[in-house]
Amino acid sequence: MAATDVTLLDLARDPGEVARGLLTWQRGDPDDAAVQTLEAAAGQLHARVHTVWAWSGRAPDDTPGWVLPVLARTTEAFTPRGPARVLLRCIDAAVLGGADPERVRLISWRGFTALLGPGMDPEFAAYALSELHPPPARAATAALPADVRLAGPTIPLTFIPPPGRDGIEALAHLLAVHPVRVALTLAAHGQPAAAEEYPPELVDALREWGCIGQRPVEPEAAPSLEIAEDPCPRRRHARKVLQRLLRMGKVGAGYHTEFDHLYRGAAPDERQQALEVGEALLRAGLLGEKPSVGQRHVYLRREALRDIHALIERGESSSDLLRAFWTAPPPRARREPAAEAG
Repeated sequence: MAATDVTLLDLARDPGEVARGLLTWQRGDPDDAAVQTLEAAAGQLHARVHTVWAWSGRAPDDTPGWVLPVLARTTEAFTPRGPARVLLRCIDAAVLGGADPERVRLISWRGFTALLGPGMDPEFAAYALSELHPPPARAATAALPADVRLAGPTIPLTFIPPPGRDGIEALAHLLAVHPVRVALTLAAHGQPAAAEEYPPELVDALREWGCIGQRPVEPEAAPSLEIAEDPCPRRRHARKVLQRLLRMGKVGAGYHTEFDHLYRGAAPDERQQALEVGEALLRAGLLGEKPSVGQRHVYLRREALRDIHALIERGESSSDLLRAFWTAPPPRARREPAAEAG
């Protein structure tokens, strides 16, 4: 009777034998059966006692390769550590088996990592894979049917490990490259990818061998539009004043307040500047003035509400008078690069 699942006991057997006993293989879907065995092996790679099952096959251009029990997303993120270390040992085995490390490609085949190694001798590489996984670990390979080809998208190798990692990830961080790039460069120069430790001086050698990248430029932080963080003290006070009047409903000539109230919230040594801000808002037309019992009263002009909101919310103003009055560009302003002298 055909089996429908791969059990933990099956991991001690030959992967080809296990797959051929699965219902998926017997109904004519050997690739599905291979995926079942890979899923079973992938689930225990983090353990000290684990089994590495790999399926050998060929790409559409006849390049030999392996499908590994390492998920493509694991390769891309180089985590967790157990499967990542298995990946390094598989790279070493493929190179020992004749694969050219400078031409090795990693692709995603049915969600798993496929290593395509030009020049690889699958038989000798399988022997090397077994030797690199001594007991209590175990490694075994099986061959996919000739009509099942290893094809799929290239796995992006753009991840740069953060600081604080050790081993090959520490080297990758210093070089600003993916750990697999480090591994393939080491293999190309006769060094093991899966070493017990990596001397710090390897960084200089790897740089000389061209294994160096460029850290992505951090996007420029969006400027804060908070009034309290406005770099211009005059505009900062103007925004506070307008916001206060708006909240109090002082919009239109029928709703006004004393002009002297405009310096409320300003420090004693800043009151003169606060009153100058009020005068500037009047001249710019954002405030209107209404005499009342010998006192100056002001209000927000309805026709200026769009400009008032722009100044409160974003620090922006369409008034040339106000722009000349400010001491710093508005938060959203960007300095244009200086033109080169012709």
